[in-house]
Amino acid sequence: MKHLIVSLHDFHSGSRELITEQVEFLSELGVTGFSILVVPRFHMGKPLSEDKESLKYLDERHAAGDEMVIHGYYHYVKDPRPENFFWNRLYTNQESEFFDISDGEVRHRIDLGLQLWQKQGWQAKGFIPPAWLMPDKQNAILKKMGFTYTNRLKTITLLQKKKTIETQSLCYSARAAWRRSLSLSWNHALFNKLRKLDTIRLSLHPDDLKYPQLRQQIGEITEMALADGYTPITYARYATL
Repeated sequence: MKHLIVSLHDFHSGSRELITEQVEFLSELGVTGFSILVVPRFHMGKPLSEDKESLKYLDERHAAGDEMVIHGYYHYVKDPRPENFFWNRLYTNQESEFFDISDGEVRHRIDLGLQLWQKQGWQAKGFIPPAWLMPDKQNAILKKMGFTYTNRLKTITLLQKKKTIETQSLCYSARAAWRRSLSLSWNHALFNKLRKLDTIRLSLHPDDLKYPQLRQQIGEITEMALADGYTPITYARYATL
């Protein structure tokens, strides 16, 4: 069977309305399940645990069958190291939270995030680091903490099965015109390549649908994947196959 995994990144209080729009847009096209990547305290701001409206929405999506994924804790690097300039100033906007922290800090921040999952009664099957940036050696920590899977830009790692699936995620960089233009060209070519595989990943960030050309391509890719026989599935369900 062929699978389409749609993940909606960076859910926090400020992105709720944008991600709600993404869910509605993609549901109308036929996507029946989403992995929602939740940031417990986005950019060190107000904790999501204090936002009743956002928690109500996530509970509704959880009841509908969507998965809540721990996506870092702050999704932010307060004082980036000069040697990590590329990852924090070019590749991301100070968001490579798990790229260069100690094993102890990895556990600590994940434990802080898990408090919200336990309070809400969500199952924490997966951990996905912000921008997919985290040393592979720290997968062992995730496995020991009981996570079923993690992933990087080009792979899905089934931690308990000790298995890695090669499939690069389709994603967009929307924060500058040149990035959007490059994303459109890149994803057009990448999608044609991915159609030869059994698993396609589409990863959206909150601002993606704001731009008509990105919105159009995202819709077209989704429709083509579904027409090709790809079945929507969450990462958590995929990890149990």
